[in-house]
Amino acid sequence: MRHVFLFLFFILLYSCSSSEPTNYKKSGEIINNLKRNIPKPWKEINAEASDYALENSVTSSIFILNSACRKYESSNLNTLTSSILTGIENLNIIERTNSFYQEREAAEVTASGTLDGVQRYFKIITVHKNNCIYDYVLISTNQKNLVSDTPALHNFLERIILK
Repeated sequence: MRHVFLFLFFILLYSCSSSEPTNYKKSGEIINNLKRNIPKPWKEINAEASDYALENSVTSSIFILNSACRKYESSNLNTLTSSILTGIENLNIIERTNSFYQEREAAEVTASGTLDGVQRYFKIITVHKNNCIYDYVLISTNQKNLVSDTPALHNFLERIILK
């Protein structure tokens, strides 16, 4: 079941980063310092269509990095972040803020909803750099795990460098 959920969510991330039809490519402009020393209890998992994915073996939370590159003329960060949540039923936006990561403006959304009948909690951070959109996503089975794994998400953002 978890793998079905991951597969559907990866497809959602890849296809919904923008509502504008076009061909996307993955960014080659990422230095992923997580691969050298993954902090415990996180472990690398099959990323399917995404750039990189980790799972917390204690909380079962999942971290996903996804990139899509092309020219984004008419899309803003809030629209791109919201489009990732398309298809989530009973969607509840808990918090929406703007922040900065690696000297770039970022949209940050905390939300909950059901996907394939299963309740999930999401923290999504979207950054735009050099015609690429980078989505950092934390998916948890409950709000307690989302809160406890959010510091790891922020640590991951510091260790994944956008060139």
